[in-house]
Amino acid sequence: MPVNERLTSMRLRTALAVGVVAAATAIAGCNGNSTDTSTTPAVTATATPSPVPTAVPTAVPTATPAPGVLTPSASTVSFSSTGGPGTFTVTENGYAGTLTATSAGPNSCTGIATFSPASGTGPNVIFTVTPVAAGTCIITITDATGQATNVTVQVTTTSGSISSHRRN
Repeated sequence: MPVNERLTSMRLRTALAVGVVAAATAIAGCNGNSTDTSTTPAVTATATPSPVPTAVPTAVPTATPAPGVLTPSASTVSFSSTGGPGTFTVTENGYAGTLTATSAGPNSCTGIATFSPASGTGPNVIFTVTPVAAGTCIITITDATGQATNVTVQVTTTSGSISSHRRN
C-alpha cells in the first residue's frame, strides 16, 4: 500500500475515534473529570404521532320484516263433478321464499284430485286443482319458517239418468 493511502486511512481512523469519544462524552454527560451533570443537555424523547384510524363504513342492517300469516284464498275448494280444474291462491305477505304443497296420509288427494305446482315462490302462489273422483282430501301448504295451512278439496259426483218415460 502506498504511503499516501496509509496516511489517508490513518487520518480517517483518527477522525472516527475522536468522533466516537466526543459522542460518548456527550451522552455520558462527562466534562472532563467533573461529576456535575447540570450542564449536560437533557435528552427529550419525542413521540411519533400514531396515525389516526380511518373510519370504515359499515353496512347498516335493514330490518327484514317477519313473514305474515300463511293465508289461502279459500279454505275449501268444491267440485260438483269431475272435469274442469279450479284454483286457489296462498298468500304470505313479506315472504319471498318457497311455498310447498303436499298431500299425504289418510287425507291424501291420491285418486281424488291432482294439484299443481308442487311449489312456488311467495308472497303469492296460485295452485290449480283438478278433480278426479268423488271424495274429500286435504292439501297442506308450508313455508320455510314452519308455517302451514290446509285447503280441503271436496269432489262430489252425481250419477243417474233421466228418463222421458212416464210412470204408471
